[in-house]
Amino acid sequence: MSLSPIRALTLEVPESIDLRQATRYLGAPGEPDSGTLALLERCAPPLLHAAMPKAVWRTADTAAWDEAGILQGADIRRHLTECPQAILLAVTLGPMVDSQIRRSAVGDVAAGAAADALASALAEQMADAAEGQLRQWAAEQGLFLTGRFSPGYSDWPISLQPLLAETLDTARQIGLYVTDTYLMTPRKSVTALLGVSDHPVRGQLAGCGHCVLRARCNYRKRGITCAEQ
Repeated sequence: MSLSPIRALTLEVPESIDLRQATRYLGAPGEPDSGTLALLERCAPPLLHAAMPKAVWRTADTAAWDEAGILQGADIRRHLTECPQAILLAVTLGPMVDSQIRRSAVGDVAAGAAADALASALAEQMADAAEGQLRQWAAEQGLFLTGRFSPGYSDWPISLQPLLAETLDTARQIGLYVTDTYLMTPRKSVTALLGVSDHPVRGQLAGCGHCVLRARCNYRKRGITCAEQ
């Protein structure tokens, strides 16, 4: 089994958080109303100040990831169809974001919920930024990437989080740990695999059936998906 060296990405804190995405994490449909918008705008600056995003990644042949025990489940294998290699990625916002969420919730449940939703949206923005850098790296070599596929999507077990963290040495590299119950700490962190191919590939989309918001999603209640909005 041969894995590339672990490499770091430089991530810059954005000037703003995607409030539309944060609204989705709150479970609200469409654009936020004035009250929700004011709450999100009030809670966003402290989170941006607290964020210290970091990311690490490494590549290997798909067969090597399989040998390492990472490709468990049918859907992750389908995601990597036509991909002889794959990238393992980990991104975290850092521990100060978790602390800020807790501070926001003291005496203000609504602010706590808003801060948590904003942090989730920011984590996705940072994962998107990391993915963007990886796509640039791939393009420079004439390669193409699938989208991200994370543990917990479909039948790719969340119980693999400790192995992914160990493979990327996230504890030492970016201060990301996994608990005995497979939760990441800092909480606002993302791990994912992206397939690498010499031709355009899409991979396996997780879809609504695997979204953490599916039980309370207002889009699904209205018979549409967030991707349509």
